[in-house]
Amino acid sequence: EEYTKLLYNIYSKENSIIKNLLEQILIMKNIPMEILCKYYARIYTVESRFYKDINKDLRMSNKDKYLPYVKAFYEGVKLRALPLSDVNKLYRGGNLTNSEIDKIKIYLNNKKEGLPGSIVFSKSFLSFSKVEKVAKKYIRNVNKNFSKVLFILEKKDNEGYNLATHGDLEKISYFPSEKEVLFFPFSSFEIKDIKEINKGNEKIYEINLLYLDKYLKDIENNKNIVMNESKIPDTEFKNQL
Repeated sequence: EEYTKLLYNIYSKENSIIKNLLEQILIMKNIPMEILCKYYARIYTVESRFYKDINKDLRMSNKDKYLPYVKAFYEGVKLRALPLSDVNKLYRGGNLTNSEIDKIKIYLNNKKEGLPGSIVFSKSFLSFSKVEKVAKKYIRNVNKNFSKVLFILEKKDNEGYNLATHGDLEKISYFPSEKEVLFFPFSSFEIKDIKEINKGNEKIYEINLLYLDKYLKDIENNKNIVMNESKIPDTEFKNQL
């Protein structure tokens, strides 16, 4: 309750939708986590400064302010209040600097046989969509120093998505048509490959990712597994991914 009051004091004057949702939480008193996590998830999907502030602070490692909020998402999946996604491919549109594109190519070219490629960890929440067309709406023209990127996150049948590191928000979201699947901070991915797609005068890089929950389980169970020594440093790429 105290944490919800803190959020209310910060954001209620800026957004009437968030104000209404937080007031509903406060009215219920001692709200169970199974319900609280759904309210918090819906608040995240509202177009506002709220989700931008959270992700900015998480990327800058200013975590204390939002740790109770992040914890609610993990608890929500653990309690099965937030469903896991059952689709095999998810999409995320965005932009990366040309230098980051070059780094990805270098890492993939130096990949050692039998070992995973470049491993990236998210510091913040990451939104994916079940629909490619929706994800592409977020690919924008920036300037000549940036490239358009479509991330394609794939899981193999009966593998991946087994840990509580994401939630399917389609039925909870303020914008259900976006078919959003939200990955929580500290999720991990492997970059499988990058392809340059040219259509007319438009160039888009498709970056294929693999969700790593099963691989991390294997590492936990077998300390002899050796990770690829190459890793992407804490740069714009990791921040945007």
